[in-house]
Amino acid sequence: MNKQLSVTKRDGVTEAIDLDKIHKVTSVRLNVDHTNDHRVRIFDICNVLIDKKIPFWTEVRLKNGCIPDIVAPTHVVRFIEVLGTESPEDFLQNKFHKYESFGFSKKDFLLIDANGEFAPEDVL
Repeated sequence: MNKQLSVTKRDGVTEAIDLDKIHKVTSVRLNVDHTNDHRVRIFDICNVLIDKKIPFWTEVRLKNGCIPDIVAPTHVVRFIEVLGTESPEDFLQNKFHKYESFGFSKKDFLLIDANGEFAPEDVL
């Protein structure tokens, strides 16, 4: 589960990410095309991660072209997807293969319903 995270800089050089050096202030980027419920649920999840001092990023474009809602590299799961109009089955059938081709498994994902009840323990 603890895959080494790296970043490719603009000059093409790839470097390992030292999570201890990441600035502890976070910001949340939101997609304007998401529903209000979807955006609110992302905030709910980010607040839990902040309270637990778990670093995260939102709306990050990965090398495979995917943009997961939340990337939390030191969390129990690496990716958190908020599902608004799609079911978990839809996500697994239509999007998961892009992650799988980069070596990630279903265990790397937490799928949360944007429209259902939210409990902080769902994230932990």
